[in-house]
Parts: sequence; C-alpha cells; structure tokens
Amino acid sequence: MMKRLLVPVCGILALATGAAASAAGAPAVNDGYDWAMRVNDEAPVHDAILAYEVDGTDDQPLNFTCEEGGDRVFAGISGGAPDLTAIELESGDQRVRLTGTTDADELPTFTAQEMPATSPLFRAFAANGWLRMTADGDATDMAATPAGRQAIARFAAFCAG
Repeated sequence: MMKRLLVPVCGILALATGAAASAAGAPAVNDGYDWAMRVNDEAPVHDAILAYEVDGTDDQPLNFTCEEGGDRVFAGISGGAPDLTAIELESGDQRVRLTGTTDADELPTFTAQEMPATSPLFRAFAANGWLRMTADGDATDMAATPAGRQAIARFAAFCAG
C-alpha cells in the first residue's frame, strides 16, 4: 500500500515542479512599470504606440509603433547609447535580433528595422505578457501587469489587422 501511494505523490511533485519551472522563466513585474497603448486616430492612417513605461514620466526603455492593420512593427528606444545598432528581443523560446539606426542629434533615438506583427516573437510576446530586451550588452526584463497584458493583446491585434 505504501508503494502505491508514493508513485502518485512523486508524480504530483514532478508535475508541480515542472509547472514552477515553466513559470520561473517569466520575469517579475517591475514596480511602477507596465505596458500601455495609445492610438493616434487623428491621422488619415491610424497608428499606435505600445510603450513599456512608468505612467506620467518619460521613463520608457522600449516602445513599439505600427499602423493599423499594416503587419509592420518598429521597436524604438529613446535616450539609449548613441552608437546602438542592434537589439535582441526574447519572449519564451522566441528570440529575434533587430538591427537599426540611432539618430543622436539631441536625445539618442534608436529605431529598429520592421518586424511583422504576426512574427513568432511578437505572437510569443502577446501570449506571454513579457519581453526581455538586450541592448548594448544590458538585459532588461519587461513584464506586464494584467492591464498591461490587455494592452499588448490590443496592440498585436491592431497592428496585425
């Protein structure tokens, strides 16, 4: 009888450990930061921005922009390194390296090449609610609150059409 009980208990512990390990891959929410979406519906073609930011401040390590239904997303960083030429984005098991250019006239502003809103990385980001960005050797985890997860999903749908 004891051996029969040990097998199911070990199986339950293995399942619980596996679930904890997969949840452990997601970073914690950074205090004060979240993903927020804003739509510009005054232009002839509507566009939107999804920014990881502290509300009410200029603190914004990363943003994405797109035109409605265009299936083209551009990543941007304001105030980064003046010689930044690429960033790496990761969510779950999806990774992408985006090259781009930095305009360093006043505040350095990096703009990456386009990425499809329907790309595996962007779909993983929308499903997972978090992203890890590596820029100039520094990694930054950007996890969403429940409200931020909704903003990510709305942005992905807006961009993909």
